[in-house]
Amino acid sequence: MICSIVATSAGNFYQDFDITWGDGRAKILNNGDLLTLLLDKTSGSGFQSKDQYLFGKIDMQLKLVPGNSAGTVTAYYVRTS
Repeated sequence: MICSIVATSAGNFYQDFDITWGDGRAKILNNGDLLTLLLDKTSGSGFQSKDQYLFGKIDMQLKLVPGNSAGTVTAYYVRTS
């Protein structure tokens, strides 16, 4: 499963976020405008903001395996310091 997140503010993913885990499964593309996260049979991937925010919004688009997406479960975790 691939999750793509697009930056819609003045910043970009290179400036505002760090990839925290995933062994190459998370990538920042298009000059920092796009972040992709990959979940495969081995593991997933993750990222975190460099700053703390009081409010936020995240929208995701998921690309599922054609014809074999029954039972797909996604999770989104938010952690505060």
